[in-house]
Amino acid sequence: MKLFCKILICCLLFGTVHLCRAQEGLAVAPLFAGQYNRDKQAVVVLIKGKKLKDYKLSLFHSITITDRPDDVALFEAAVRADSSKAENSETVKAGNNTIAGYYQLPPASPDGENRFILFRKLSAGDATLIYLEGHTQLDRLINLFIQKKQ
Repeated sequence: MKLFCKILICCLLFGTVHLCRAQEGLAVAPLFAGQYNRDKQAVVVLIKGKKLKDYKLSLFHSITITDRPDDVALFEAAVRADSSKAENSETVKAGNNTIAGYYQLPPASPDGENRFILFRKLSAGDATLIYLEGHTQLDRLINLFIQKKQ
């Protein structure tokens, strides 16, 4: 039983380290560190593994916040900083206000997976931030998300 517990703890630690490294070097990384996990005005979704295989993704991590203008401003600032590193991007604006952004970032390592940040602002206090990793392209993800909304 002790051996089982040790193995389980090691596996959990390994998984946590991998998730922490996923956004390594990105301004959005601190937002995905867990501060929203128990927040009643936030919904955090983490999916990895087989469920994402059909989409050519290995990691889906999202945070949706409601009625939090200060946090929306944090999301926007982090996305703006990371968008400057994007290899491919698409931004949707209403006037000077960015309401959505889709950004493909270079892999964290030479043979690594592509990294993506998707951002959608519904109002001054409501937004969704999504981080993805996988062997897909930004255009395919945009089409996927647009089809899901219809």
